[in-house]
Amino acid sequence: MKSVKASLFIGLLLLFFASCSRSDSDTNESYPKQVNITYRVSSTTTNKLVSITYDNETGGLSSVDNPALPFTKTITKTVDKYDIITLGYFVNPAQTVKLEILVDNQVVKSQVYTVSNAAMSYTFQ
Repeated sequence: MKSVKASLFIGLLLLFFASCSRSDSDTNESYPKQVNITYRVSSTTTNKLVSITYDNETGGLSSVDNPALPFTKTITKTVDKYDIITLGYFVNPAQTVKLEILVDNQVVKSQVYTVSNAAMSYTFQ
């Protein structure tokens, strides 16, 4: 009787751990990957900013001076898990500005600001 209970207990433990394990193919297989990143900047109170900055294809920071709004820039970039991309702006005086980051045509981050300068980031998961 004790050996049956012990066998049943061990079997249940194995079943529990097998159901909790995570497949490596779910987390590692998808990175690095190539994505389309779209940066969008718009405003309901102004049609021009002093500058917009964003992470470019090579991992550097690009800046656009005196951009007209709405502003859209799409890049293609190879990313790894936990890579971070940023989008920011500067305007004087403070205005209402909406920043959006899209990855493969899906909005992954969106924020409305009412200050003279702000930035946001997105981390690939």
